[in-house]
Amino acid sequence: MQEPPRRDTASISLQNEHLLVSILPAAGGNITELVDRRTGRNWLWTNPHIPATQPRAGLDYGKEIDSGGWDEILLSVSPDDLKIPGRSTRRIPDHGDLVRQAWSVLETDDSALTCMLGISGQLLNYRFERIVVLAEREPVIQLHYELTNNESFPWPWYWSAHALLSAEPGMQIELPSAQPFRLDDATSEHNPAERIRRWPDLDLTEHVSVDLSNSFAAKKFAHKIFVESPEDGSVRVAAPGNRETLTMSFDRGQLPWLGLWINNEGWSGCGSAPYRNLGLEPCTTPYDSVAEAIGNDAVDWIQPGEIRRWSLSVELTA
Repeated sequence: MQEPPRRDTASISLQNEHLLVSILPAAGGNITELVDRRTGRNWLWTNPHIPATQPRAGLDYGKEIDSGGWDEILLSVSPDDLKIPGRSTRRIPDHGDLVRQAWSVLETDDSALTCMLGISGQLLNYRFERIVVLAEREPVIQLHYELTNNESFPWPWYWSAHALLSAEPGMQIELPSAQPFRLDDATSEHNPAERIRRWPDLDLTEHVSVDLSNSFAAKKFAHKIFVESPEDGSVRVAAPGNRETLTMSFDRGQLPWLGLWINNEGWSGCGSAPYRNLGLEPCTTPYDSVAEAIGNDAVDWIQPGEIRRWSLSVELTA
């Protein structure tokens, strides 16, 4: 059996009687583990081919950085040119600015329930901070974010969570029936026409469709979709048998879209055999490309000196 890659050992652990959360500040602030201690399930997917270590300039995201876990995306998911009137064009690398830097530990507490990390921008002058707070006696974590624009000009408030979950046959994705969504998918041979679809039905071809709520059934595929955030601002994922669940909740007023990267052995970015994983990605815009978001007037702008704050939470049941 192939030995798993060695991982950076400078991790921070938060834990209570229910949960264990592991964070690697040096690896782009990556959250590597979200473990339900009652069952031993780590809900976060780990790429067995790529270690979570401190990134270096020039690395290929898919082949050298995409270790799994939970990243934060700022500026764009896809590599893109950010064109701001009167300013030089900034080339945004694959999966944005935050995943390619070591973050600083700003604060931890003796109770092992809180960790605050921060990072300053490279492509733009900003300050980004994230506080992870583990509830003292409940299987709940909260993530609080703060972004400050230190530039003298506005730029797009493009942010997305990038939580990659382990997936397996029988896992269910629970969202309201008929919730609108759009396909944003470079991997599909089917023409991703700019039209609204309704959860959970997606046509893969003219004659083949899939029930996205049961995405990890027999049919192999990989798609990125953006669902309009439900009224209650939540999405629930149930493990096979429905005894273990993960519910992610957020403010739909601040995060009006939920990105879902659904990969049922349909894709690999590192040259390995295709694998399974599920990305839960509450976000500010329904596009992987910031240029497309700007072109479709589908992104807000953060003004000079402005501070944006937002939060989300995750609850596990077992």
